[in-house]
Amino acid sequence: MNITVNPQQELFIVSADRWVSTMGFDYVFRQLKQLVAILNLPITVREDEKGTVRQYADYQRALDEARKANLSVTWFHPDTPIEVRRILERYRKSGKPLRLFYGDKETGRDWLEESDVVGTVARSCGVLKVPILLAKGESWGVSILDHCIVKLVDVESRKELWAHPKYQPPAMEIVAERQGRYTHAVYVDGVIHARFTSYAKAAQWVAFMAGECMEAPQ
Repeated sequence: MNITVNPQQELFIVSADRWVSTMGFDYVFRQLKQLVAILNLPITVREDEKGTVRQYADYQRALDEARKANLSVTWFHPDTPIEVRRILERYRKSGKPLRLFYGDKETGRDWLEESDVVGTVARSCGVLKVPILLAKGESWGVSILDHCIVKLVDVESRKELWAHPKYQPPAMEIVAERQGRYTHAVYVDGVIHARFTSYAKAAQWVAFMAGECMEAPQ
């Protein structure tokens, strides 16, 4: 395995015989800090060593120690709020369905993500077991962007469990606007976002994105 450094893009480039992967300087630095703290490792994590091959080597050492320790905790992103972690863990243990809203972690603005946002919480395999979302009836899922969650809603009760302090729901408007087979459009903050073949489909999409409906539009 060969490690090179790309300072312009702030990436470690890891290559082997038939594969190449990349890892950000900040990601390695912050993950290393978490591992050292949780495992109480005798490794000094220095800001001025961020982006060095030495720090990447320390990260790999810490991963080896985590593998030996067989960590059973859910591994969250360093920026994930404590309350979000608690809710995800509670729903992972209960198996109840959850609705995720993703957005900007600084401004709280909703991204209007409609894919992979409803399901039950589980954990990945591997050394660091990250939270994943399983769609109904599925035994595999996608990683949850836990640090980009801006709102959480219980699917069954429609109750809001948590929201970013600055949560900003976009202003959505349905407009009768024919174009080919499409009869209606949804404008978000005054800009066209999507077109639909009926008012009912447009209304369902708006309701889903607002969290008033938990059935994703087809």
